[in-house]
Amino acid sequence: MENYGKRLHDIRVQMGLSQEQVALLADITTSYYGQIERGTANPSVALLEKICSAMNITLADIFTKTEIILDGVDSLSRQVLFQLLGKNDKEKEIILNVIKQINKLILLESSENLE
Repeated sequence: MENYGKRLHDIRVQMGLSQEQVALLADITTSYYGQIERGTANPSVALLEKICSAMNITLADIFTKTEIILDGVDSLSRQVLFQLLGKNDKEKEIILNVIKQINKLILLESSENLE
């Protein structure tokens, strides 16, 4: 079985996340998270579940070779998606509405530049 620290590292990199981002959401220090990835720390199952929750994956995901990341999702898009983690449906709806308004402004600006 593959080392779970290396698997966490691989998933995190595929998601375009930094150690700092994962550690912040998991409520642990970046240093400790780095030790987990390197295999020099042995976290409890409860802490591993917390890390998995922060990354929006299951505990089983770190012990399998299952592909986590959607094909075609670039790093910046993954970071945008990462900002939705931990938000409730109401907060996600607010964020979506803000994005829609920004897109309208971008389209408006683009059409003005064409004139």
